[in-house]
Amino acid sequence: MGTRKQPVNFVILGLENAGKTTLLRNISGKEFTETFTTIGINIEQLRHRGLDFQAIDVGGQLHFRETMWQYYTTLAKGVIFVFDIFDRSKFLEAKNWFEYISHRLSKKAVLMFLANKIDLKDEDDTYLTTEEIITMFELDNVSKYPERSFRIWEISAKTGENVNNAISWMFNKLVEFIKEESRISFVLVLDQNNKIVYKTSINEKTDEFETIINKCIIQMKDLGANENMISIQDFSASIKTEKDYSVVVGAEKGVSKDDLSTATISIAQLINTEFYPPEKFKDQLEEVVNISLLHNLNKKSRHD
Repeated sequence: MGTRKQPVNFVILGLENAGKTTLLRNISGKEFTETFTTIGINIEQLRHRGLDFQAIDVGGQLHFRETMWQYYTTLAKGVIFVFDIFDRSKFLEAKNWFEYISHRLSKKAVLMFLANKIDLKDEDDTYLTTEEIITMFELDNVSKYPERSFRIWEISAKTGENVNNAISWMFNKLVEFIKEESRISFVLVLDQNNKIVYKTSINEKTDEFETIINKCIIQMKDLGANENMISIQDFSASIKTEKDYSVVVGAEKGVSKDDLSTATISIAQLINTEFYPPEKFKDQLEEVVNISLLHNLNKKSRHD
């Protein structure tokens, strides 16, 4: 769809033999095969909810931890830390490196801890339980960063157990992060009768604005106006009306009106190109919004 956009990076880290590369193969849809120790990095391109993601699996040997982990952690919008629940001997080492990345990751970035190899529980009872891992890794301390999304999952990278749930959680949190980073508070798409066919909101006040927005759209259509910028309490909203639908993008005041207008026009252009009329493509409108917001955010960051 259109030109290729810059992907959202997330990094898979963990000590050697924790199962990082097996996890990467699983989430990229490849069948399980015995893997060798990663020398350097492995990269896979993935797609979810209309966005392109780039998963970077970085080697877990000490050399790569010391030379590469900080670089990739600092740049990533999300980090997955994989731990072998049977590797008690490396617990303290893993804990120290988990703390290392936690302190270097953006406070708003997504962090996920995967307790791997649960498929072996029936064969060996020496594994660390989730409760033990939470205590020993002091995962409760992650709450020191209230803006950070964090979760621990028990998985089997080999069989795929719980992998889809964990990765879906990661992807969805990254999408939320992207929307928040774009500073957009809400997006509405309305049909020709001004009924909402798509709504995404990061701000709970959006419902209060709908009546005001609806009246404004009616007035714009009566006047033959296609674009308008309005103020509602502490928010600004860009409205673009087309023949059979309207798009509204709102944000807290302080966000550039040009950015709001650009996002609104971008969404409308995508709808016109491939998702018209929008009421027939309700399930795809999330993709339209995600692509438009990410594109505008990437374009803005390249000029900052």
